[in-house]
Amino acid sequence: MVMRLSIIALGALCCLFSGCGCSKEPKPVKGPSRMQDAAYTNRLVRLQERQTAVAAQMAALQKKIGKLGTEAKTSGTPEYVDLTNRLAQCKAEAERIRKETLVAIRSRIMKESDQKGILKK
Repeated sequence: MVMRLSIIALGALCCLFSGCGCSKEPKPVKGPSRMQDAAYTNRLVRLQERQTAVAAQMAALQKKIGKLGTEAKTSGTPEYVDLTNRLAQCKAEAERIRKETLVAIRSRIMKESDQKGILKK
């Protein structure tokens, strides 16, 4: 008898709490979505083109360094030093472009999430 009452009570509690939850309507998003925004996608394309150009320049410098051989590295010729310095500058530029791209994407995602009300402060 006690077992039946506890099962019935448990079933009643399940039915009572099954309808609980958030019934808020989602807020409409203002403006176009991220990938439909022409200004945002154009900025990403320009950043990608800059990354590609820097990568091509790095590849050309590495090829020139490879042609000089190991004796240039050990002797420290001015040409080798110049090429390695330019390669280091290209690597720094590539890292700067990568960070700029991340900031652009992150800021846009944060802007969208604020509009949707996802992030609560």
